[in-house]
Amino acid sequence: MNAKRPLDTNLLLSKKTIFSFIVSFSVLFLLIKNIDVNEVIEVTSNLDVRLYLAAFAVHYSSFMVRGLRWQKLLNTIHVRVSALILSEMVFLSWFANSIVPAKIGDVYRSYMLKKYTETPISASIGTIVVERIVDIAVLMILLTITGTLVFKEKMPEEIAQSLEIGYILVGFVALLLILVYMLRHHIVRIIPERFIFHYDNLHDGVYGSFSRPTTFVYVVFFTLLSWTLESGRFLLVTMALGLDLNLPLVIFVVLASSLLTAIPLTPAGLGAVEVSIVFILGAMGVDTAVGTSVALLDRLISYWSILASGAVVYMISDKT
Repeated sequence: MNAKRPLDTNLLLSKKTIFSFIVSFSVLFLLIKNIDVNEVIEVTSNLDVRLYLAAFAVHYSSFMVRGLRWQKLLNTIHVRVSALILSEMVFLSWFANSIVPAKIGDVYRSYMLKKYTETPISASIGTIVVERIVDIAVLMILLTITGTLVFKEKMPEEIAQSLEIGYILVGFVALLLILVYMLRHHIVRIIPERFIFHYDNLHDGVYGSFSRPTTFVYVVFFTLLSWTLESGRFLLVTMALGLDLNLPLVIFVVLASSLLTAIPLTPAGLGAVEVSIVFILGAMGVDTAVGTSVALLDRLISYWSILASGAVVYMISDKT
C-alpha cells in the first residue's frame, strides 16, 4: 500500500472537505436559529467550572485507554511501541477526523506508525479494522440495553429499526470474516501477485487478534472502558449544568451520537451529533435550551478542543 502522507494541504482544501464543513455549519445554523439564544446563554452561565474541567480530564484520559488497546492488537503482529506514543497517534488520528470527512484518521494513524516503525500500512490497518468491529459490536449491545431501559416498551420505531439494521450489518461483517478466513487459500490464488504481500499483512492484522483469546478479552475490556469514559464526560457536562439524568439515558445519548460520527458526510459528525443530542434529550423531556447547552458544551470538549489542541500537537510532533 502507498505510504503517501494522507493529511496534506490538497486534501484539507479539497472540494469534498469544504463541502462537508458547509453542510456541518448549515446544520448548526439551523439548530441555533430555532432556539432562544438568550436562554442558552442563561443556562450556560450557571456552569459549574470544576465539573466541566473534570469532563475535559476524563475525555483526554480516554486516549491513553485507546493507546493501550491498540498496543495489545499490535503485539499480535509483533510490533512493540509504547502506549504513550500510540496514544499520541490515536489522538492525532482524531484530529484528522475532525478536519477531514471519510474517517481519514484511521489511514493517517497507520501512516504515522509506518513512519515511526516501518510497519507496513496493510498490517496496522488490519488491527484498526478489529478495533472498529469491536467498537460497533459493543456499541450495538450497549445501545440495545440502555435503549430498552430508557424507553422500555415504548422504544421509537425509528430507533428499533436502526438497531435491527445495525445488527444485520454486524452479522454480515461476522459472516464475511468467517468466509474470508475459510477461503484464504483460494483468495490468494486469484488476487494479483503484487497484492499478496499486502493481503497477507491485512489478514494477519485482522485474524491474529481473534486467534488469541486473552488479547481479544483485553480489547473488549478497553473498548468498554473507553465508552465508559465517554459517558463519564457527558455525565459530568450535564452535572455541571445542574441537569439530573439517569445513567442509562446518558450512555444511550453518548452511544447514539457516537454512531453518527461514523457517517462520513461531515468531519467527526459535526452538526449531526449536536442535533441528535438535542433531539434525544428533548424526547425525554429536557428543555430545548438546556439540551442545546449540553450539546454545545459537550462538543466543545469532544470536537472543538481536539481541533485546537490537535493542531498544536500536529505542528510539534515528530510522528506527523
